[in-house]
Amino acid sequence: MQKTRNTLFLVIMLFLGISTFAFGQSAATAVQDSLQMSVSPQTPNAGDSVTITLSSFSMNLDSSKVTWYVDGVAGQEGTGLTTLTIAAKAAGQMTTVKAVVETPDGATTDASVDIIPAGVDLVIEPTSYVPPFYKGKAIFTNQGSVRIVAIPNVIENGQKISSKNLIFDWQQDDAAMPSASGMGDDSITVDGSVPINDINIAVNVLDSSGNLVAQSSKVISADDPQVLVYENSPLYGILFNKAISGNYYLGQKNELDLIAKPYFFNLTSDSGSDSTYKWLVNGNFVEPSGRTNELILKQVNNNLAGTAAITLTANNNVRIFQYATDDFNVNFGI
Repeated sequence: MQKTRNTLFLVIMLFLGISTFAFGQSAATAVQDSLQMSVSPQTPNAGDSVTITLSSFSMNLDSSKVTWYVDGVAGQEGTGLTTLTIAAKAAGQMTTVKAVVETPDGATTDASVDIIPAGVDLVIEPTSYVPPFYKGKAIFTNQGSVRIVAIPNVIENGQKISSKNLIFDWQQDDAAMPSASGMGDDSITVDGSVPINDINIAVNVLDSSGNLVAQSSKVISADDPQVLVYENSPLYGILFNKAISGNYYLGQKNELDLIAKPYFFNLTSDSGSDSTYKWLVNGNFVEPSGRTNELILKQVNNNLAGTAAITLTANNNVRIFQYATDDFNVNFGI
């Protein structure tokens, strides 16, 4: 019986006194004599569907009997049965798949492969500005910056391998990033492009010998920044619980202190030199009150009624595609 064995290793295995070390998530194509075995995907994650395919350049597999074994247990068999699909186990847990082929003339051969899943998760961390105590997540916006962190899940001898002992090969929009890639380089920071397009990020994770062990990719789409206006109460401070929108009734108050807060701009602060705010009242430009993101409206005569249409435009002076507007009405008087 001719035997062909293609094994994807995650651990050091000793066989006949020879030590072999290779990471099991690498491409699996076993070729010995005439029978070949391939695995797809090449680097399966835990729980992935994995398809094993037999092929031969000299044997007629369509007329041969194929019997599949999974971890030594006989399973599917049939004439011309050249593919088998299984579910990968948890990360680091090995599944051994073997195929025994018997030709019509009685000759037999076999091939096998050990499948050890690994994976790498990509975490997206936009670096855009949000006000203090904001409970939500920052959003990546037009012309913004974003940090991508790779979290590998590669197991050796039952132990998770640290990122510092793995090689990270990064690509952006199918272009290599050699300056950002290397041993332990598990994060990168990239900027959005002009014109505005999605960012395609991919990473290959390799062991210290250069064997591929895991890979992942992510498409990062840009959103639009926002600017919201709040009341700055002399008693309670900024009322972050409710942004002003639609119609605000001033009632008998003598004045209303409005303060704008940018969301998801790439700014150093909410009122620094890298930002500009333009306030309009009934279509007319008005100077801000103190800080550029603050406007105080005063009601001189409570017996007069009317409406002030407020329009605000916020701009990033450095990243010109980051801008936002807000508008609402302030009703005053009796």
